[in-house]
Amino acid sequence: MEQAQNANVVPRGAGGLLGHIGRMIAMVFTGGFLFPNTFVEGMDCTAIQKETHGTLYDKKVKT
Repeated sequence: MEQAQNANVVPRGAGGLLGHIGRMIAMVFTGGFLFPNTFVEGMDCTAIQKETHGTLYDKKVKT
């Protein structure tokens, strides 16, 4: 069975698992300044925003 791919989700960035671990280590040593989004890889931030904000950012339809 194939799993549906979501275009907003990147399972791991460049370099695969080793690259991800390297970025996490670099993020800790640099205080997160170079790689601030290391821990959001694989997370669908768009879905989380839509869930928490509801229709706040949807385009309004003029009637």
